[in-house]
Amino acid sequence: MNPATRPFRLNAKDHVKKVLSHLKETEGVIFHSGGHILNRYDTDVEYAFRQESNFFYLTGVEEPGFHVLINVADGQSILVAPDLDLDEALWRGMPDTMEVMQSRYDVDRVVFLSQMKETLASLNPSTIFTMTSTDVSKLSEHSKIIKKGSLDRAVWDARLIKTSQEIDLMREANRISSLAHISIMKNARQGMNECEFEALFSYETMRRGCKHQAYGCICGGGTSASILHYVKNDKDVNDPKTLVLVDAGAEYHCYASDITRTWPIGGKYIGDAKTIYQIVYDMQDAVFNAMKPGVDWEDMHRLANRIGCEGLIKAGILKGSVDEVMASHLPAVFFPHGLGHLIGLDVHEPGGYPEGVDRINEPGIRYLRFRRKLEPGICCTVEPGIYFVQQLVDEAIISDMNKYVDMEVLDRFRKVGGVRIEDCVVVTENGIENLTQIPRKIEEIEALMAQKSPLELRTD
Repeated sequence: MNPATRPFRLNAKDHVKKVLSHLKETEGVIFHSGGHILNRYDTDVEYAFRQESNFFYLTGVEEPGFHVLINVADGQSILVAPDLDLDEALWRGMPDTMEVMQSRYDVDRVVFLSQMKETLASLNPSTIFTMTSTDVSKLSEHSKIIKKGSLDRAVWDARLIKTSQEIDLMREANRISSLAHISIMKNARQGMNECEFEALFSYETMRRGCKHQAYGCICGGGTSASILHYVKNDKDVNDPKTLVLVDAGAEYHCYASDITRTWPIGGKYIGDAKTIYQIVYDMQDAVFNAMKPGVDWEDMHRLANRIGCEGLIKAGILKGSVDEVMASHLPAVFFPHGLGHLIGLDVHEPGGYPEGVDRINEPGIRYLRFRRKLEPGICCTVEPGIYFVQQLVDEAIISDMNKYVDMEVLDRFRKVGGVRIEDCVVVTENGIENLTQIPRKIEEIEALMAQKSPLELRTD
């Protein structure tokens, strides 16, 4: 059975309980709206609909036009469905019946939108709690008791620690996305265009039940890989020594994956490209071995940064003692982003910074997307990289940091572009579980790329 057709019901009431425990209120009503269909600019062409993440978390509904009311006192959730519109049904088909919705979604009651005013009146709330982004236009009669934004932190903190069902959904998103990455590597040939890698990833994930990508696919060959969020994906890759960075992840029932692999179009890691890949592998491996509950995430970033620095000195690109080079912040020129981010219903899951915790104002680590102690159930990415970003490198070599740089060796390595290795992991009681299922070692990737694929991608 295709994963897209498997019966599915999100354990939304478990999520509601978690939210209420973080909200710390004893009475009132939570109101939240789901997403609605949007049109492209001044046309009637619709964007593909994807549910608003917080609404899906509270209800498990993936369809547009719904709302939810949650009684804070007893946790009862009331799903508000759009009224039947026969004109709409002509184009989209008949919606689910009340009975089907009641069995399909983990809620206590289902009412139609035309019944919401009466339903809300029966609850007689003293306060209506909403998120900052929630559209409250349907609550105009209750504007004086709306506490807008009061729900944000409670929902984010609830989403931080994943339930076993959520981890299973992320495991499936990673399994499907991993198979797609493997298919790309098996089908990669000299002369292919970056867009072909993106097309194959979309095909392989959609046919296995993932209707949406978690973010725009990044497929960069050579120096394009030094652009962190490169999305043009339009260049041919001809030189067999060229590395191709593919950063792509699909969603499964709204839960994201986020995976990067960097591999040689010719199937063999050669020379300087092999050197940089091994440095990044060592950075990620050191973090994997150090991650466990109680560890501060910024310490994991610093660990990866130090391993990267040691590797760049060994390669001859940098010179001096590790401590001196680290103190100069020069390694951040080559590892200019954060080590990783929380992931779940959003590829960059909210709540990375607890209240009162600020960003660290240092190069590189200032872009870290979360600062927390690791806890069991936290899902995050581990994505170290080494890049030769022209503008950053050029600025560094005209600064005081240039005394730690071997210019001749650096110039030789520039053409490598960039290497990133990224996996999704969940923190366990004793360490981590890697949800991503793709080889990382050089010899394993080379062996994988040597295998023939049954797909014939180019017929022209």
